[in-house]
Amino acid sequence: MTGEPRESGGADDNFGTSPENGLRAIPQNIMITCETTFVMELLNLPKGRKRTALRIELLQNINLGETAIFRLLRGYLEASLWTSTDDEGEPLDKDFCITNIATESLLSAWAECSRFIRENETDLTHLDDARNGYNFWLSRSSYGSGGFGDERPSDESAECAMRQLTHASHVFGEIDLYLGDDRKQHFSNESAVV
Repeated sequence: MTGEPRESGGADDNFGTSPENGLRAIPQNIMITCETTFVMELLNLPKGRKRTALRIELLQNINLGETAIFRLLRGYLEASLWTSTDDEGEPLDKDFCITNIATESLLSAWAECSRFIRENETDLTHLDDARNGYNFWLSRSSYGSGGFGDERPSDESAECAMRQLTHASHVFGEIDLYLGDDRKQHFSNESAVV
């Protein structure tokens, strides 16, 4: 494969967009992974597909943690619950877990974590994925302690990567996780992302 998009409709196409089969064509130059498939589902919700189905799929992938994005996302969401408090000042992770986060907030967190990985892929190799998600939340939220800035890298390359990741986290801006009237957790930026 030359890396250039090819015309669809050839005899070797596995699927098309004909009204008979109802499938959408995925360009041949896109490698299909859980992440890209999920992005396409999110951007092009088929008629009749409910956000709850996407929520179930997303929660299942976070639970399985088979790919870097979902391990990073799990660390990010767990850190957000641990550092955020309810109206009485109690940490949200005392009474709530990832499944209590509103669908729109799960989708916005997934979109931002996906972007963070794409933009910082090389620097993220120095720590495990869940730790990267945890640090992403702490660094972007300026929690005060923790985050990439508190990591003790073993070499100069890792130290430079931690500085880059701290800066990249700050670019995303601070957000809060709060308990909504619906008793679900919401990120303060969910409507801007989703």
